Amino acid sequence: MRTKADKLAVLAPVRAERNKAVMEQPFYELVYALQTTLDVEQLLGAFSLHLAGAVPHEGWRFSQVEQGLQLVGGSPADHSCSYQLQLEDQQLGEWRAERDHSFSENELATIEAYLCRLVYPLRNALLYRRALESAFLDPLTGTRNRGALYSSLQREWELARRHGQALSVIMLDVDHFKAVNDTYGHAVGDTVLQQVADCITTCVRASDIVFRYGGEEFLILLSNTPQDGAMHLAERIRLELARRTHLASDGTPLRVTASLGVASLYDGDSKEVLLTHADQALYRAKHGGRNRVEIALH
Repeated sequence: MRTKADKLAVLAPVRAERNKAVMEQPFYELVYALQTTLDVEQLLGAFSLHLAGAVPHEGWRFSQVEQGLQLVGGSPADHSCSYQLQLEDQQLGEWRAERDHSFSENELATIEAYLCRLVYPLRNALLYRRALESAFLDPLTGTRNRGALYSSLQREWELARRHGQALSVIMLDVDHFKAVNDTYGHAVGDTVLQQVADCITTCVRASDIVFRYGGEEFLILLSNTPQDGAMHLAERIRLELARRTHLASDGTPLRVTASLGVASLYDGDSKEVLLTHADQALYRAKHGGRNRVEIALH
């Protein structure tokens, strides 16, 4: 006949397994949630949501230098803990949690346990993002291609309409580019386009997006930028491009200039109207003598 102590001894392993299962349940749910998306921002948002059940926090931040990622969720706070995430020899980026009071040692240990479940899904999401970025990059200039423009423009247009923010575009066309190709060959023409792209990218902000719109045309998408700011940037690009020295393959100096058209989003404008206005402004710049900036007429 079993005693009470015997019964407790028999039940102890069962209870231990049951308690372990209860403790592991949040991790099961977390792992499942992290398998549902390859979008980095959605992935980190889901991670923060599940972590909040174990370690409350007001906000999170993630930065990844190689891909130029700066993502923020929730609200900033005074106290934070941060981790450099690494998988084997690959640096994944820095993740940080923020809240209005400090984290305890037990909470930090819990965060680290959760982060262990994040690194593999995060690595996969970053690889997927890099593959997508490569598909939408112009191989010659390294700027984004026209295929990437429409999704970016759709996103920025929706944000501008929803939050009442300014949105502007600059359309740029290299002056007399056909003459460069005809005189010096397409290899020199390709070099000129690369130099033009480099000039543009050194002038714009990190939040601005540069696209190769056509053969020798570029488009710059300026979020939260009013007309005056876009006009100032366009003039700066024009001056910088004219100032630089460009050389043909035989060392002959080339004078490269560009014409630019600026347009800003007005109430009721569609994405297509915004691009049309920029194109019309560019047309006036080209037919007004080139090497100049024109603003769209409304």
